[in-house]
Amino acid sequence: MSPVWSQPLRSVAALPKVHGYPLRLVVPGWVGSASIKWVHTLNVLNAPFKGTYMTSSYVMPKWPVEPSQKMPPDTVSAEAWPVKSMITYPAPNARIKGSQRLTLRGRAWVGEGAIERVEISVDEGITWQRARLASRGDRYAWRTFTFDYQPERFGRMTFLARAWDDRGNAQPMVPAWNPLGYFWNGVHRVGVMVEV
Repeated sequence: MSPVWSQPLRSVAALPKVHGYPLRLVVPGWVGSASIKWVHTLNVLNAPFKGTYMTSSYVMPKWPVEPSQKMPPDTVSAEAWPVKSMITYPAPNARIKGSQRLTLRGRAWVGEGAIERVEISVDEGITWQRARLASRGDRYAWRTFTFDYQPERFGRMTFLARAWDDRGNAQPMVPAWNPLGYFWNGVHRVGVMVEV
């Protein structure tokens, strides 16, 4: 993996103990369990590590399982994040004025690859409209998006956000269930009240 720094460090401070002092290994795009804290030794292995957490906690079923089933013996390590987006404004249950244009905001990301587009639905996923994406930043950075909307009616309404990556993967309406809950990436929903 090549370095991903794109800007020089402006200031250097000791890594706080809670974040892994004296050294933390960061694996961009992968789950936090891959970014090991409190590193004091590195061992190079020719196969995946078989430690306590890596074989029982940071794993997912290799094949889909039914909700409420226990973790099957056939698993894979939790690694790169699937495509995901989240609406950050308005907040859930916000009250917005129907006479005012609203700019919805959010973030989208994917572990490996790039965000290709984000779509917004105001009719429970029947139709989708493209949001505006900010220009690409660093390879592993979140991608911000905005969507301008003029309310068409008063009352309760829901915004849905769905991101797509450059490999054709989209956030699912209902993500695959897994016993440990990793990588939940279902379409994000925010309900608001449109007032007079």
